Amino acid sequence: MKNRKIVQLETPHAQQVGLNHAKRRRAHIHRCERIIACFAVLFVILGFQILSSRRTLTKVNANIQQTQSELASQKEQGRELNQQIKQLHDPDYVQQVIRSKYDYSKKGETVYNLNN
Repeated sequence: MKNRKIVQLETPHAQQVGLNHAKRRRAHIHRCERIIACFAVLFVILGFQILSSRRTLTKVNANIQQTQSELASQKEQGRELNQQIKQLHDPDYVQQVIRSKYDYSKKGETVYNLNN
């Protein structure tokens, strides 16, 4: 236990010093509250920005994925078309297509259609 042999003087000057100390303490507390409030507002704003950016990033990634799949299908279609172009430069293939698709026959040739 503390020894209570020292007593504070209750002079007007001591009271004024005590009041000044209390005012400074309250001002310090209010200042800290304002700073905390500013940081809280800043935190909320930045949090919203991060969430908004994340949502936008998700949409962009989905669009990239969709575009890449469309690109892959277009490349496959291009390969198929290039293959058809190569085949159309082959006279035997062209003759085969004409005969099967348009029932073309050579002079003196008889075509028989057999149904399964």
